[in-house]
Amino acid sequence: MKKKLIIKQTKARLSSFIFPIVLLLVWQFISSAGYASSAVVPSPNKVLKTFQILLTEQTFFLNISASLKRVMIGFLIGSSTGFLFGLLMGLSRTAEKIFAPSFHTVRQVPMIGWIPLIVMWFGMTELPRILIISIAAFYPITLNTFDGVRSVPREYLELASVYGYNRFKLIRRIILPAALPSIITGLTLSLGMSWAILMAAEIFIQTEFGIGTQIQMGRQRFNMPLVITGILTVGLLGFVMTIIIEKFARIVDRGRAIGNET
Repeated sequence: MKKKLIIKQTKARLSSFIFPIVLLLVWQFISSAGYASSAVVPSPNKVLKTFQILLTEQTFFLNISASLKRVMIGFLIGSSTGFLFGLLMGLSRTAEKIFAPSFHTVRQVPMIGWIPLIVMWFGMTELPRILIISIAAFYPITLNTFDGVRSVPREYLELASVYGYNRFKLIRRIILPAALPSIITGLTLSLGMSWAILMAAEIFIQTEFGIGTQIQMGRQRFNMPLVITGILTVGLLGFVMTIIIEKFARIVDRGRAIGNET
């Protein structure tokens, strides 16, 4: 039984490589067959060589470090405030009536639409970039925390009242554990949104270091391999951070299960 499970898991992991391999082969075919200019669609080999060169340059790692720092600060600010705001609206019908209409109105504004206003308020500094990322991270975790809290089964709440749980104990022992899957989903979405808006924040609000700066520099020089390596770097970093959050979610969920058993 265990051997079958291992084989099944191995097949599932291998199947996830099928699409990237096919995409790589199609890319190689288009570039080598001359269906597109090599200046517009460089070969995978040329992109790989560019990436190898970048790995020997300190600037590349400074770009990654700057972008990671912006994303993490913005994500932490946006996700923490979004979690608290979603929890507040989920717990209080009064808070929902007061804040929900304004929240749902403001979140319809595209993220890029905030950039001119924030730049006019705070200038071309680091603060506007972090604020944009924070706003991007704020919405998903707010919505998912709110939905998670409101989706707690009524039976759980009735059981808590039978045991005489106070407000704090109710939130800690019943509401948060029940809403945890939705909250984790919100964190994952918030992280994805943070990475998505990072490029816009670094390109529209010019900065000395950042992966967005590398992509912008590649565009200005019409250096397509440099642009593609920047895009791939963002994708890989975002993928790794998403995996970290998912593993953290599994650890928390496992701890919750153990706690319930004891």
